[in-house]
Amino acid sequence: MKIANALLVAATLSLLTGCNSMKVTSATTGDFDFGAVKTYQWVPASTEILSEEDTYLNENVQLALNNEMALRGWKQVVDADKADIEIVYYMKLKEHEEYTENLNTGDSRPVGGFTFNNDTGRWGYRSQNPDINMYSVEVGTLFLQIYDSRTSENVWSGILQTELNRSKPLEKQKDLLHRIAQKITSRIP
Repeated sequence: MKIANALLVAATLSLLTGCNSMKVTSATTGDFDFGAVKTYQWVPASTEILSEEDTYLNENVQLALNNEMALRGWKQVVDADKADIEIVYYMKLKEHEEYTENLNTGDSRPVGGFTFNNDTGRWGYRSQNPDINMYSVEVGTLFLQIYDSRTSENVWSGILQTELNRSKPLEKQKDLLHRIAQKITSRIP
């Protein structure tokens, strides 16, 4: 399980570029028969992951994932002996800076540093044009892992990354979480 977590973290670091839409990657290992799955159990992520400051767990995320599992015909069970698979999920939250240029400024362009003025023939220094706007967005990365409950082998891993806004009303957040759950579970064989 530690190796799978390390691989997922490495894959996430490669995804941390612009986040205007949902980005999903997934991998299947072995020849596990997902068609035979009838039951699943939620298993917490390792204490190492859960103790990290940027780890985020939310019951609405798990509810959205449960709804998608039910649509697949999978039933959640509490008893590990009755589960065909074990599922682990967690999210990581990061601040990401994005930049935009104000296009209403006509012919202005961003500059900074030493400049040469053709009219005076002199060098000078100009600070950055304020037409560039910087803002922070919250990027959420959902990790979903499925293990064969008989062998404890990781049989599927998925990562979904998208921009989040947890200050939006709860209903809008639930709608986004539903789309996130739908998108990532659509990759499960």
